[in-house]
Amino acid sequence: MIKILRSASRAKGTGTEKQGKDTKMIDENMKNALLEIGSEELPCSYIEPALKQIENLAMKAFNSFGLKYEAIKTYATPRRLVLIVENLAGKSEDTVEEILGPSLKVAKDIHGNYTQAAVGFAAKNEEPPEKLVVKTTERGEYLSFIKKTKGEKTEKLLAIIFSDIIKNISFPKTMVWEPSGFKFARPIRSIVALYGKKIIKFKIADVASSNWTIGLHTYDGSKIKIDSPENYLVTMKNKSVIVNQQERRKEMKKSIDSIVASVGSVINDDDLVDEVNYLVEYPSAVLCTFDKKYLDLPVEVLTVCMKKSQKCFAVNGKDGSFSNYFIGIKNGVSAYQEIAKEGYEKVVTARLADAEFFYRNDLKNGLGANVEKLKGVIFHKEIGTVYEKVERIKQIANLFNKEFDMQIDDAILEKAIMFSKADLVSEMVFEYPELQGIVGKIYALKLGEKSDVALSSEQHYWPLSASGQLPSNSVATLISMSDKIDTLVANFSIGLEPSGSADPYGLRRAGIGFIRMVMENFPNQNLGNVIEKVFEFLPEKVKNNPKAKNACDKLINFFWQRIDNILELKGYNSFEVKAVTEGNKLNALGSLHLKLVSLQNAKQKGDFGYIVTVFKRIGNIISQAKKQNINISETLNETLFIEGAEKALYVSSKEARTAIENYMQKNEYDKVFDKVLELKPTIDNFFEKVMVMSENETVKINRIALLNYINNIFASFIDFSALQ
Repeated sequence: MIKILRSASRAKGTGTEKQGKDTKMIDENMKNALLEIGSEELPCSYIEPALKQIENLAMKAFNSFGLKYEAIKTYATPRRLVLIVENLAGKSEDTVEEILGPSLKVAKDIHGNYTQAAVGFAAKNEEPPEKLVVKTTERGEYLSFIKKTKGEKTEKLLAIIFSDIIKNISFPKTMVWEPSGFKFARPIRSIVALYGKKIIKFKIADVASSNWTIGLHTYDGSKIKIDSPENYLVTMKNKSVIVNQQERRKEMKKSIDSIVASVGSVINDDDLVDEVNYLVEYPSAVLCTFDKKYLDLPVEVLTVCMKKSQKCFAVNGKDGSFSNYFIGIKNGVSAYQEIAKEGYEKVVTARLADAEFFYRNDLKNGLGANVEKLKGVIFHKEIGTVYEKVERIKQIANLFNKEFDMQIDDAILEKAIMFSKADLVSEMVFEYPELQGIVGKIYALKLGEKSDVALSSEQHYWPLSASGQLPSNSVATLISMSDKIDTLVANFSIGLEPSGSADPYGLRRAGIGFIRMVMENFPNQNLGNVIEKVFEFLPEKVKNNPKAKNACDKLINFFWQRIDNILELKGYNSFEVKAVTEGNKLNALGSLHLKLVSLQNAKQKGDFGYIVTVFKRIGNIISQAKKQNINISETLNETLFIEGAEKALYVSSKEARTAIENYMQKNEYDKVFDKVLELKPTIDNFFEKVMVMSENETVKINRIALLNYINNIFASFIDFSALQ
């Protein structure tokens, strides 16, 4: 039995897009719907993903049930996740089920009477056989039953939909707090579920849905009645809860700007604004101060102390210098400002006092003493300690310094490497890990080290993201490259290469950073020559690991994936990227972008598409010859060129080869493509007048060798067969 389900109306508009008036979607039966999940405070990092899930779950549910709507909107505070559906239809669409039964041959006997198969099918669908219809299909004629089903009321379906949405939101971590064992990020304390003014009734985790919600817990813990979805946002705002996260963000910035104007300006930190936005329901800025003596601490330390301890914003004075003012964001209206101010100042002062203690101790001990302590810090249990990693970085950096002809002073390089990881065991970084590298730079400068040495402590971690800033000097660049390639080589040798979306050791970021630095600083370097040598610096136990056998090949493939990603992010399509990377042995990576620019320039010329076709034809002839086990000679016999067209092609291609090699050395790729276009007339003439697959075996082999000769001219430049 086959069922074919279709909508009776076939009306469009079950997506999130707004519908035009022509669809006649909006009518008097449509109302807004509201779901508010009230909970204890959610981790701010959970909220945005949860909202996206709620939107997707709602869309799928409404589409599945055939419920039309105009728009879906989601909002959130730390204590509530909200779904508002605008102009939701009063009932689901009517549906028609076409149920196919037995074939007509089986359904009727030779006398035209219904058989038991037809009678049984009719009885199952509660109809007499006479009311069944005949349906013609590709497989023949079948008995068919048309079942029409009226749409269900929305309020009935919403009880199912809202309940399922709550049950299907996933979080990184969940908890159980009541006997039913229901899991959610934090305990659910209230559920508002409305369709128009009507309550949609259901129960989850022993919480029954209603039209009551809980107010701002620091100001008004009383219940708030919601009379309709369209009044929800205003009602909540009147009770000091700004549910709309975008509006709340604007209100926070407005409050900050207003309160700081008299003393200076806030130091912009959009990440902190986004985080605090999901920590409060009604933001009120509080202007605070700390003792000026702490201004002796580095700005980076002051900022992280305020940001980490109380999510406070640093402030510049009117003269533009870092000041002893800072701003806390209180949850609730501006009442009790002094109490909030006192609390912020007390906590921040305690943190600054600790930081001052760490700072003085670290400077007193110096960075040199920390290097020995790195022997007790494990980089990876199968690879060794951070101290051993630093020793490998030294060897790799010396190799790169020579291979890449960087001419960096050995003494400066050695000291910069020695201090690069020294701050990892400092008291400051132990308390504030986010200052790793930054503190190393600060301490090195304070202790009188040269700027190249100091900057390397911070910048050897750069780039911090796929598109992040690269190191600003050659010493930091060299150490950063050495650090990243060591991490990659070591991890690949123990089988920890990334797979799927999993990349716990940040190897993709390290790979992209390494390749970007090579492209930027060593565009003509043959990288393939040095990668194998890096593997030799690994500990014997790692090199002898069975997983290390194919590690080098895997790493090279990994690099090519990163290279492709980098180039595609620059706007080139995958066919173009493949055309310039095919056959490249990690050599002169900086030229790839230049080739792609020239390729796109060449594609604007009218004959280029034809040239691509011709070279694909050449490639196909060579491939077919190989399949036929024809030996393709690398040398040409000029005496076998019988036709004038093949003689002309040989002469012009030989001249082109000399010019192209010269252009390639100078990276003048536009001229290379121009030379390709210049060959067009002689190539056309060749294919028009010469039969490549001559009956004379010797002549045929020589002609195939000529085409192979032409193909090889461009093999190290571009693979025309990859282009579309």
